[in-house]
Amino acid sequence: MTPTPTPTPIMLDRLPDERLVALVRAERDEAFTALVRRYREPLLAYARRMLHGSGQDPEDVLQEAFIRAHAGLCASDAPMAVRPWLYTIVRNRCLDALRSPLRGRADPEGELAALAAPHADPAGAYARHVEIEALVSAVAALPERQRAALVLHVLDGRPHKEVAGTLHTTVQATKSLVIRARAALAEEGGAAA
Repeated sequence: MTPTPTPTPIMLDRLPDERLVALVRAERDEAFTALVRRYREPLLAYARRMLHGSGQDPEDVLQEAFIRAHAGLCASDAPMAVRPWLYTIVRNRCLDALRSPLRGRADPEGELAALAAPHADPAGAYARHVEIEALVSAVAALPERQRAALVLHVLDGRPHKEVAGTLHTTVQATKSLVIRARAALAEEGGAAA
């Protein structure tokens, strides 16, 4: 019997998630690499938003999430919706990182560099920096589920149904979480997204 040829990355990228999961479970590492290629950028963007201003490295969190995802895929043969499952893993890793002791304050999106730009209006740049810091602090202070729902729906643009799947709740509960998060931000004086 001839061995099955190794699919090319282009072939793997065209396969649906369910087929890639089956290949991962059949110990085809190239299938997991295809899943990583498919979801790395949106998951990294999500991790960046969840960890913004925390001093935690989203790349490290994402790496740990992918390691856990690979182990989880290989440990179970249950059918799964890969996208919300991966977001849940990244969300949980982000929450763990946010709970851990901070290793130093990160410069949010290079805001301090913008302050030092030679042609920047120093007063305007500082005011913007203070405003962003206040908003980041207000978002970080939200309860975990509200923050996750807000980041997924408002910042990542995910529909309520997908957010509900990621957070293991109902669409109505997801809408409520987003509304409460916006209200809390408005109460803090930040501009709700």
